[in-house]
Amino acid sequence: MNITLSKTDILEALLFAADAPLALEKIAQILELSETGALEELEVLREEKSRIGGLQIVEVSGGWRMLTKPELAPFVFKLREAPRQKLSRAAFEVLAVTAYRQPLTRSEIEELRGVDCSRPLTFLLDKKLLQFGGRKDAPGRPWLYETTPQFLDHFGLRSIADLPPLAELAEMNEGAPNLFSRAPMQELEEMQREEMNVENEENLEPSPDKGSTPFAAIEVEV
Repeated sequence: MNITLSKTDILEALLFAADAPLALEKIAQILELSETGALEELEVLREEKSRIGGLQIVEVSGGWRMLTKPELAPFVFKLREAPRQKLSRAAFEVLAVTAYRQPLTRSEIEELRGVDCSRPLTFLLDKKLLQFGGRKDAPGRPWLYETTPQFLDHFGLRSIADLPPLAELAEMNEGAPNLFSRAPMQELEEMQREEMNVENEENLEPSPDKGSTPFAAIEVEV
């Protein structure tokens, strides 16, 4: 029995089998297409999956993945022998501070949080959500910390530019508004507002709405 496989069929199999986001360049190479042609195939498959089935095609962390649709999460979680753990308050606070202000040294993170961060930083490095980003040109040359491609993958982001508002990030982990202690939460929010005001003053033309990321539907597996 002869089976004719289309480029879209092959693409679907690649995304299903991949254990990490597939770069457009790699997809084009395997399909023997230009990157423009590969992108067209991705759009065809993404549109098809958006209409039928329980899977979706998403661009995340510099590549493409096939994932279950967020609304099916309650059913998928029932397959797990143990529930997914959520990041502790301390670990999530350090991760958020780093994500929005990176790169940062440990002392800069601790200045924002007001407490020691050695254990949360070690934990986040071990889980590959944070990484060393070189050394700061300052006395002692302390290490700088930054987020990783795994961080983007875990949270369903294409890049750091897609980070949602801080309040939405907090709700994503625990569904509770008091995840962060108020001091760093307020300080970071004020910094974020100030940066947005500066950008608005510099840009005469309003930037187009990029749309929101379905952050609340994603959990971090630790």
